[in-house]
Amino acid sequence: MLCVALFSFSSQLSTVSAQSVQKGKASFYAHKFGGRKTASGERLHHDSLTCAHRTLPFGTKLRVKNPANGREVIVRVNDRGPFVRGRIVDLSRAAAQKLGIIAQGIAVVEVERLTAKKQQIIPFRLEEDDNELPELEIIATAPIYGEWLDRMKERNTLPSEELKVDSVFQEKP
Repeated sequence: MLCVALFSFSSQLSTVSAQSVQKGKASFYAHKFGGRKTASGERLHHDSLTCAHRTLPFGTKLRVKNPANGREVIVRVNDRGPFVRGRIVDLSRAAAQKLGIIAQGIAVVEVERLTAKKQQIIPFRLEEDDNELPELEIIATAPIYGEWLDRMKERNTLPSEELKVDSVFQEKP
């Protein structure tokens, strides 16, 4: 009976610890590591929302929160580490920037593993400056633009009709 009680208690502990929030220090990758391969085989990109964790499987999504300012970010595990005592996660530069820890270098964070159910309901919110479309400019002096205008005149077509033709950008016979 004692064995059964210990087994059920240990299984409850693992369930609780799997769902609990880890608290500890986070750091971020230095510029010199950009482009290097991570433990998962991917290249490290400073603009990706990724991280290193010691034990969680690659591809695991984590919610990392900075309790000092309330900011949080969702990152994907693609590397192993950190290997410094007291640190629980190494973040990409973009993730650290979203959390507001670039100036500090190291900050106390809360890390929560997202389950498949929680990953499906990740909220998406455009930032204030992200909702404007970029301005595009067509340069009329570009050689391909001139060729395109010539073909439109030869075929006596409108621009929308011309774009439907498969041979628009093929060489002339």
